[in-house]
Amino acid sequence: MARYTTLSPTELAHVVAQYSIGTPLKFEEIAGGFGNSNFKLTTTGGEFLLKICDEKDSAELNTQIALLQHLQRHTYPTVYPIPTTDQKQLIHETFGSVMLYPFLQGEQPRSSPGTLAQLGEALAKLHCIPPIAGLPRFAMGISQMTPFFEEVQGTQFATHPFVESLKSQLEAMEPQLNASLPMGLLHGDLFLDNTLFNGDEMVAILDFEEGCYDTLLIDVGMTLIGCCYTPENRLNLEAVRRFLDTYNALRPLTESEWHCLGCFVDYAALSIAFWRFRQFNIRHPDRHRANTYQEMITRSAQFRHHKNDLLIEQKSLGSQVRTDLN
Repeated sequence: MARYTTLSPTELAHVVAQYSIGTPLKFEEIAGGFGNSNFKLTTTGGEFLLKICDEKDSAELNTQIALLQHLQRHTYPTVYPIPTTDQKQLIHETFGSVMLYPFLQGEQPRSSPGTLAQLGEALAKLHCIPPIAGLPRFAMGISQMTPFFEEVQGTQFATHPFVESLKSQLEAMEPQLNASLPMGLLHGDLFLDNTLFNGDEMVAILDFEEGCYDTLLIDVGMTLIGCCYTPENRLNLEAVRRFLDTYNALRPLTESEWHCLGCFVDYAALSIAFWRFRQFNIRHPDRHRANTYQEMITRSAQFRHHKNDLLIEQKSLGSQVRTDLN
């Protein structure tokens, strides 16, 4: 768990008093997640998720709220913040910025064909929603990596094997990353722990904190790298097939997107690896998580091993679907 901020009983009581949710009964840490301090709050009025936003400033959080309001108008299946008694959805306190959500019942699913079929449909529906103005570009990619290279100059990390590999891989990817591809509204971080299922049924796509406007293929690659692997980082081939089938049925990938898909899977993996490397080696050093970036490198290599056969197969199927529709 990324636990950067705690609340004293007095601070908690002060926060709860700003909502019409009763009085606090229980306050528990929630495991999982990397960028916030998350707690389950039980009050006389029910159960809630209390999130202290450690990584975002006020402008970024207000953009996030505007995006959630936009998604709510389009009845998208996510969880929406609860307003305070004076109709604010964000509380600024001396210890950080707080948002309160309903605590939805469900669990993180395992990677399976049925799970990925539903995620493929949900992601395609998101990509069909028009974006709002003012959204940032994808926050974990090149826009963050370029200043990072300058940040580590003259430090022990400047010649770290991962940093040198990151530079060379980005240079190799550049032509495809700069290709003219469809753009739109992205989730930006669709891993299994950002989804909620009740048994076999999807309840919600969670955590739109990285919501942005960018190349749609980033989200497709991110979902493949984040949701189509076993806990041992083995690629679930049938899950990949079902995800691409259902996504492509709702928003057919273009010829250019099929051509660039493998590159964007690598880019998504590299983006998460970069974020973890920087977070747990430099910004918030954590010896237990310092090497978690390597998980993404392992996953990327797994996908690359099967990429050609998978993409030829799925591209052929997508072409057949478009022919049948016509």
